[in-house]
Amino acid sequence: MKKLRKILKSLFASYCRTFKDVPPGALF
Repeated sequence: MKKLRKILKSLFASYCRTFKDVPPGALF
C-alpha cells in the first residue's frame, strides 16, 4: 500500500503541475 500511495502522490503532483490552471472537473 505504501508504494501505491507514493505512486499516486507523484502522479497527483505531476497532474497538478500539468493542469494547475484547468479545473479537475473539466477532465471528467
